[in-house]
Parts: sequence; structure tokens; C-alpha cells
Amino acid sequence: MNRAPKESDLEARLAASESRFHNIIEKNADGVLVVRRSNGTICYANPEATRLLHRTLERLQGEVFGIPIIPGGTTEVDLPLSDGRIRVAEMRVVETEWEGEPALLATLRDVSERKQLEEQLRLKAEQLAEADRRKNEFLAMLAHELRNPLAPIRNALHVLKIGSGDRSLRTRMCEIAQEQVSRLSRLVDDLLEVSRITRGKIRLRPELVSVSALISRSIEAVRPLLDAKSHELRFQLPVLPIRIEGDPVRLEQIIVNLLTNAAKYTDAGGTIDLEVRVEGTELIVQVCDNGIGIAPEMLPRIFDLFTQADHTLDRSQGGLGIGLTLSRKLAELHGGSLTAHSDGLGRGSCFLLRVPFRASDCAFPPVAGPETAELRGHSPRRVLVVDNDTRCVQSLTSYLKTWGHEVRSASQVSEALGEARDSRPDLVLVNVDLPDVGGRRLASEFRELAPNREVRVVALVGDRLLPGKPGETNRFSEFDRLLVKPIDPLSLLPLLNHTAAAARSEPPRSSD
Repeated sequence: MNRAPKESDLEARLAASESRFHNIIEKNADGVLVVRRSNGTICYANPEATRLLHRTLERLQGEVFGIPIIPGGTTEVDLPLSDGRIRVAEMRVVETEWEGEPALLATLRDVSERKQLEEQLRLKAEQLAEADRRKNEFLAMLAHELRNPLAPIRNALHVLKIGSGDRSLRTRMCEIAQEQVSRLSRLVDDLLEVSRITRGKIRLRPELVSVSALISRSIEAVRPLLDAKSHELRFQLPVLPIRIEGDPVRLEQIIVNLLTNAAKYTDAGGTIDLEVRVEGTELIVQVCDNGIGIAPEMLPRIFDLFTQADHTLDRSQGGLGIGLTLSRKLAELHGGSLTAHSDGLGRGSCFLLRVPFRASDCAFPPVAGPETAELRGHSPRRVLVVDNDTRCVQSLTSYLKTWGHEVRSASQVSEALGEARDSRPDLVLVNVDLPDVGGRRLASEFRELAPNREVRVVALVGDRLLPGKPGETNRFSEFDRLLVKPIDPLSLLPLLNHTAAAARSEPPRSSD
């Protein structure tokens, strides 16, 4: 015969059941909150809930939950933490009672890590989509760049094929074809550079490099583009000659890319400023322009591969959009950096190249003294440049004026002699391959104009005119010095600061 359970047994079972339930709630992996319906205050929170909310149980009890709680379904909520951070949680709510009062039981599951992963995946997907878009733009740009040279090549070949009797026309067609083949070769070289960069195959060949020679070569390389768009190039160099350790070819590539970029994206007749200076342990090369500028959203991506400030084909400035990427990589290989700044569209842009510099690399000590004072241009000279190569004249004139000297130029003999009579130059730089009269004869005439004055006459010589045998130096006996074109402006400093008599006491010699 079964007996009814005693009241004490029921109470024991109830207590055991409550203990098991409490144990389950306490150890639940989800946060559990009980909130009074009457005033929204928290009655209970298990350990996981206190962790999620970043508060102790004592602090939570009696505190208003502050997040709308609606029974049924699952919602994502932001849980503000005591340290100001936000934690994302999934919340499920059911109705319950607490101490005989209506209440709501909310379970909170931390999904912050999952949301971060989802955000990372979303960003990765956007990056892949952007990379795919840029790849397609690049392929379209590449096709456009390849198509442009092909048309004139095809037309030139057609003219040559039909056998026109006009010799000058045939010569011009060959020149056009050669120009466009060179353009195609540059495109292929750019593509190979991208391949070398992505595979880490670029290797530097460092040596001591004259900064003035580096700048001179870079300017000469972009001079045709500057002249074609009638740009004014202003530049400022350190007073003291400086050498830096680096790969001269790659450093020149960086500066040429920056100047080319400035020229391309500046409307005709614009101004480009090139400044070279030393700041502490760094050599700074700064290229600024008053061109189209860079939109704020483009600025963070300006050094990305295949990026151009304007992607449309009809506004393309040419090239594959990899010059700045290569320049930054090359700067980093030198232990330096390359950064860009722009105040926005239509407000120009500025690029800043920084390369490590050692004080010991100065060609002359940076301590004031007689030699330094001379190099600072405390004794300005009158200089005459005689050359029919306008690019050579412009670059030499700019350098010499930067150093404080008075400079005149001429492209013809009659003009040069007239300038010499008027300006009475201390130094004459003469192209020995002038078409109307030999430079050697001109040197003699300069000396006849100033028989009682010390005037130095220097020959600017191309490689093909260099004396190949010892006896051939007699051909240049009228000159105080031979300099090989393109000359390093640094080589002019001793000529500007020593007497003609001292220069003539040595036999003429070649200097590169």
C-alpha cells in the first residue's frame, strides 16, 4: 500500500529541484537576466550576464536595464559597458515571474566576435570587389594605351608600303614608327617593373651620388614634357654640394616619376616647384604643383597599383598608373619614404621624398670657412652659356642663378659675341659642336675680346667628340677645361671659384 509523501519530503524535493535549476542558470553559457515588468529594474543576473555587462551582481541589482525588452523572437542589441566599449549580443525574451511579480527573463549570447568576423569578411569582399574593379579598369587602360601607338605605326607602315617618292615623308614616317615603338617598349618595361616589385626582385646598386647631378639628370629627362606644356619649373637646392648613398638609377627614377606626374596633372602653363633640402638625418626632395589636385577619397589610394587620379579613358594622362607605386617602393628600399598631400581638387598636390642622409656625405664640411664662403656664392660671377640646345641652357642657367651668379645665354655665334661685349663674362661655357662655327674658334674670339681680363672658357663636349688619343687634346687647347655633356653642375663650382690662371696652369682634361 503506497503512502502519500510527507510534507518534508516534498519540501526536500522542491529544494533539490530549485537547487538544480539555480545551478543550471548559474552555469549557463548565456547571460541570464530577470527584469521586473513594473519598473524595468534588474532582479537577477547570472555570472555570464555580469561578464557581458561588465558589472558586478551587486551593482546590477536594482539598476534599470535601459534596453527595450519585448517578449518573443530574437534581436541583436548593443550592450554598453562600464569602460565605454560596446558589446553585441543576441537577446531572447520570455515572460516569467519573480517573487510573485510579473517579470521578463532575457538570455544574452555574446556575438561580438562573430560580428567582427562578419565585418572582416564584408571588408574583404569589398576589397576583392575593388581589386577586381581596378583590375578591369587597368585592363581597359592597358588596351587603350596599347591601341594608341598601334594606329600611327599602322598608318606609317601603310605610307611606306605604297612607296611614296617623297624622301622627307618616308623619313618622317620612320620617325613616327620609332617613337611609337619606344612608347610601347616603355609600357612593357612598366609591366616588368610591376612583376619585379610583386616578386621582390628589385635590387639596389648603391654608391655615393651627387645630389646636384641627380637633380640635373632628372630635370633633363622631363624637360621635353615641361616644354611641351609650357610649364615653369622653379627649384631650390642646398647651398652646399651634397652626396648621398643610394642607387643613382633608382633615385633618378623616383624624381623623374614625381616631376612627370606633376607635369601630366597640371594644366598647360602651370608651375612646378622642386625643393631639395636637408632636415636632420634626412635628405628631402619635395615636388609641388598647382595642378588638378587629389580628391580626399583618392589620397589614401594614390600609391596603390594601377591607380590614376582620373580613371576615365578620355581624361587619361597616359601610362599605366604604376609610377607612384614604384616610387614609394624604391624609396622604402632606400630606407626612406614617399608621402602625398593635397588640399583637394583644383588645389594642386605635393609629394615628399625622404631618404636617410649622413652629415659625412657632404662634399664639403658644413662649418663656415673660406672654402665654404666661396661655395655659398659670396663672390658672384658673370657667366655666359653658348649652346643651341635649349634644354641644356635652361638647366645650367637655373642652377647658376640658384647659386647667386649672373647668367646670360646665346644660341648663335654672333649673339654670343654681342653678349660677351656687353656682359664681360668671367666664365664662358661653349658647346664645341655649334653648327655655324666651331666652338674652338669661338673660344679664341672670346679671349680677343678681353685680352687684359681673366676669362675662363670651358668646352661642353659630347661623348662622340671626346679626344680618343693623347695627342688629340691639342684640338681643345683654346679651352681651360673640357666637360662631358650632360654635365654635373657640381663640377662648375671649382671653375667659378678659382682663377683662370690656375685653371690654365693644368693641361686640358676631360671631366665627367
